[in-house]
Amino acid sequence: MLRHYRARHKNEVPDTPGIDSASSKQMLDEAVLNFILKDCQPLSIVESEGFRELVQALQPSYILPTRKTIKQMVAKKYEEEWERVKKEVQQAVAMTFGSISTSKWAGRPKVPQLMPSRRCRDTWQRAILPGPRIL
Repeated sequence: MLRHYRARHKNEVPDTPGIDSASSKQMLDEAVLNFILKDCQPLSIVESEGFRELVQALQPSYILPTRKTIKQMVAKKYEEEWERVKKEVQQAVAMTFGSISTSKWAGRPKVPQLMPSRRCRDTWQRAILPGPRIL
């Protein structure tokens, strides 16, 4: 079957030594995702005719992911970044004040924010604002 594919369809998919099609697809999916995230593009850009033509000209064998797939990739990337940032903050606080517990909550603009627990906030207040406190 591979011999047939190479003989009949050799102009459709360029050979890339050392990179299999699955890792190449994953690499290109990540590049599209990073483009959307870094440049604040709408997820629907993967459905636009001009973007599809551009990608087709650059890599004819690449099939763009759907908007739904991109949405899932964004959610996964968000969770990964959330965990990374949470660990970094916990490590920084642990080096300064000891341990910290955090919770995720959404403020008015519905943007998730990292908030230290009450116990930790009290410790910070004592460290930063010595003396009597009015609550």
